[in-house]
Amino acid sequence: MPALPSSSAWIGTLLLGEHVAALQGRSGRSLRHAHYAHQLLLSDAEPWLVEVDGKRRQAHRLWLPSFQSHAVLAAPAEGCTIFLEPSHVDVDAVLAQLPNLPAQLSALQPLLSGLCRARPLDRRLQAAIAEIGARLPDSVSAADIAQAAHWSTSQLQRRFQSDLAVTLRGWVLWRRLHQALLRLLAGDSLTDSAHAAGFADLAHLSRSLRRMFGIGAAQLRGLRLQT
Repeated sequence: MPALPSSSAWIGTLLLGEHVAALQGRSGRSLRHAHYAHQLLLSDAEPWLVEVDGKRRQAHRLWLPSFQSHAVLAAPAEGCTIFLEPSHVDVDAVLAQLPNLPAQLSALQPLLSGLCRARPLDRRLQAAIAEIGARLPDSVSAADIAQAAHWSTSQLQRRFQSDLAVTLRGWVLWRRLHQALLRLLAGDSLTDSAHAAGFADLAHLSRSLRRMFGIGAAQLRGLRLQT
């Protein structure tokens, strides 16, 4: 497995909501990765340097769509990183406002509600999501979730991909990572946070973080949580 780049620690304040996360500070460098959320990279002084599809992009305002493979090669000492779930963001509004979005979380936070939108979901999909939440951190069976939503497993899988732009398995992993991060930032150890979110061990959590965010669990120790 490739070694993490130097200066990869995430340091700053993390605003963690149900469908949005925002980091004020330094997100550090990362290996190549891709994740479910759309991502915004904002800064005023130093620019971001990001590799996207083998090409380097340097800018103070960058938009990375869901599952866009990328690596952060250089991060500003002070910047703002935003993660937005695809089903809860108005992409047109974000792109229209991108050049003028503030890079300070205190100024950006009042604007987030205008960028996020709760797209109406089928009630059966809502039932499936609620059932997943009720079963975590334990194992989640596609058959059990489909039964709760009154769908076949194939219907369930299709609706997750069409309505949420992610597979059922990918959604479950995303929610496990959310739970692990909440526990870690609340003061639990890395190992306890991994177990509390349903990961087999700390190594399992770190592998998932490397694949989805290009970093290991230890790189999150410098974050402070803001709810």
